[in-house]
Amino acid sequence: MNRLEAIELLKSEGWTKADAIRALEVIDFKTNPDELTIRRAVSSFAGSELIKRQRLQAAQKAMVTKKTKEIEQKDKEYTAKIAQYEKQQPEAKHNILEEQIQNLMTQNQELIEVNNQLKKDNKNLKNLVDAIKLRLAIDVKNLLRHKDSEIRIALVKWFKGIEG
Repeated sequence: MNRLEAIELLKSEGWTKADAIRALEVIDFKTNPDELTIRRAVSSFAGSELIKRQRLQAAQKAMVTKKTKEIEQKDKEYTAKIAQYEKQQPEAKHNILEEQIQNLMTQNQELIEVNNQLKKDNKNLKNLVDAIKLRLAIDVKNLLRHKDSEIRIALVKWFKGIEG
């Protein structure tokens, strides 16, 4: 008998599939056990132990159902309260939204102004960096005209590092 056949056998006797699987964990199905071996192995799970487990499962299911109904009832109550509140406060809600919109527009305008100033500053900095690079290039070119080879080699390396 294989595992599936054993599960079906136990299910036909009132076991749940999960209980049958738990009870059959102790059996090595590689040895192809017969029905009597299976019944002996699961006997410790049968009887009062099985009934007790099934009653506990039923009690848990009842608790879940009860809690689900409580949650649904509270959801309905809160939905009704929210609807009632929204009917009472439409103008206040509108005023709050208008104020929030105004604040956001003011903040947006400030950010646009700051962004424009940053763009100008970035452009000025770029021009300054370009002027420094140009001046360095001119100075180094003048230094490279000298004949001292070591100075020339060091300056070439330094210049290439600055350009990069």
